[in-house]
Amino acid sequence: MFESALASGLLTLVVLAAFVVACPVLCFFFSIFSDSMNIDGPFEKIGVAFVSLIFIPFILFFKIIDAVTSPFIETKMKYAIDHANDLRARD
Repeated sequence: MFESALASGLLTLVVLAAFVVACPVLCFFFSIFSDSMNIDGPFEKIGVAFVSLIFIPFILFFKIIDAVTSPFIETKMKYAIDHANDLRARD
């Protein structure tokens, strides 16, 4: 996809930081704020605001990255992604 090892390394670092570090931490905080004991309480309102503020921009950011990088995916790889179940059945 990228010709530069630096660009590939930076993209790998961003994805690694987002999915390995940030997502579990955010899920942990969200589970604290939206505890079932606090339904309609102040912590649930904080949790909903937190999710709206943090998770939605993360989702939009990675959808934008997917839209920008998808034209660079090889045709064979797109076929493999779209037909993953069909290809598994051949084994």
